[in-house]
Amino acid sequence: MKQVWTVIHAKWCMARHQVASVRHESKLKVSVISLSAVLLWIGAYLLFYWGFNKVIDFGGRGGDFNFGDLLMGRLLSILSLSVFLLLVFSNILVAFSTLYRSKEVLYLLQGPLRYDHFFYARFFECLAFSSWSLIFLGSPMMLAYGIATKASAVFYVAIVCFFLPYIIIPACMGCLITLVLVRVFPRLKVRMMVLLSGGGIALFFLYIRNTLRSANVSDETLLPTLLDATRRMQSSFLPSHWAAQGVLDAAQFRLSESLFWFLVLLSTALLCLWLTGEVAQRIFYPGWSYLMGQDRQRIKPAGKGLLNRIEHVLRLLPNPQRALVVKDMKLFWRDPTQWSQFVIFFGIMAIYIANLRNSSRYYQQEMWRSWIAALNVGAVTLILATLTSRFVFPLVSLEGRRFWILRLAPLSLRRLMWQKFWLSVFSTSLFTVGLALLSGYMLQLSPIYFWLTVYSVTATNFALSGLAVGLGSLYPTLTEDNPARIVSGMGGTLNLLLSCGYITLVVAAQALILQWRVLERYASPHMFGYALTLVVLFIGLLSLICVLAPMYLGLRNLKTMEF
Repeated sequence: MKQVWTVIHAKWCMARHQVASVRHESKLKVSVISLSAVLLWIGAYLLFYWGFNKVIDFGGRGGDFNFGDLLMGRLLSILSLSVFLLLVFSNILVAFSTLYRSKEVLYLLQGPLRYDHFFYARFFECLAFSSWSLIFLGSPMMLAYGIATKASAVFYVAIVCFFLPYIIIPACMGCLITLVLVRVFPRLKVRMMVLLSGGGIALFFLYIRNTLRSANVSDETLLPTLLDATRRMQSSFLPSHWAAQGVLDAAQFRLSESLFWFLVLLSTALLCLWLTGEVAQRIFYPGWSYLMGQDRQRIKPAGKGLLNRIEHVLRLLPNPQRALVVKDMKLFWRDPTQWSQFVIFFGIMAIYIANLRNSSRYYQQEMWRSWIAALNVGAVTLILATLTSRFVFPLVSLEGRRFWILRLAPLSLRRLMWQKFWLSVFSTSLFTVGLALLSGYMLQLSPIYFWLTVYSVTATNFALSGLAVGLGSLYPTLTEDNPARIVSGMGGTLNLLLSCGYITLVVAAQALILQWRVLERYASPHMFGYALTLVVLFIGLLSLICVLAPMYLGLRNLKTMEF
């Protein structure tokens, strides 16, 4: 295992040097990201603290039995299970690029390193990439819970102790799934892969739809149904329940029970780690060898094949832009880590649409309808922000070391950036504007709410595409070919924070005028028309600034760079 620790130590030194290189970054970028991160953490803490106090007050303070404690225990189990499943998906995506696609794999496999030791060395890198955000987003919630419930000091120690074995189990599951998929899927025909993927998505959608339909209960039976549903999240076979119950026992100073759950979680994590290493020892190299040995130079005649027909469909575009669009789409399709995440976004959209049919009697009230209209805009635009941050921001950086070829081509940097921008606008609009139209129709929004939703989502498509392309050009990472690592850098973080800030302003402006209309704060009906016009102009002007300013700064940066 000495070789494993040598590789881990080398990665630790690289990470430490990368953190130290922040001093060479733009002070404005570092300041904006640091301030935004601190404000986000404080805001999350205050929100969770307020929510936990409301739940405790709902259950009644000071009694022998507090229903709030029971409810918070159930909520913590639901949250633990949700995070557990998200970690499994995250590790599947990260493990494929880390174990198979990274350039370091070729060098490590040439050394005197067993395959299980190689897996352990790369496993901890997968663990860090997939779980670092859980520390940032989970710490304010657990701190707020401990302060709101006046937990003992053992509670905070238990959080630290339970964290590592809790994230190891889903990481092992994700790596196991990746190892098996790489070993099996390359041997399947493309048609069979498409059929299996489509069948899995259809079955998942039907399961979610039936679950949501069965959960459509009346307000009188809401509480019993909630307790019955959350009881299933506390199964003794779920590692998420072990972690949640152990932390709750530590909060109430039940040390023996907490220690029991910790040992169960730790032993399971170690067993999963050993089992995954044994599987990697046997099937990693055959899967990697077969994957690398596939013929990647499959050339089809012009006009043949799905990807080659794209160029014929886009024949109205001038040739330099058309060639770049086709190239970007082909690179996207040939990277499984890209389109697999896109499929997950489709699943999120399907779940969101399926859940829109569930409504209570409160939805008939005008105040709640206006709130739902504003929150619908927030949900759709947040999906859009995730799409642009994950898929659009890395577009310029993925040109990489081939950038000098583009500089020799009869194509200016301005046209290159605007090609990325319009590609983003048209591709994301197909999903988000359609989602806005469909959600507005299913929610049966009034004409004012409906068209304001469509307008806001359309303007957001332009604004977030401009931010992603502009900031991607302002802070490119030309030495990295992994989109996930490009996005996780400081430039990608800044893009996501600014996108969330823009969405907050758009949703807040829309919610403000709609709520004032419901509360009859306007002196006359004409005043609402003036306020609506002002909000429409504000969203349009803000979107224009978010397009032009980053695009200008990004273009200026590319012109001064040496390739």
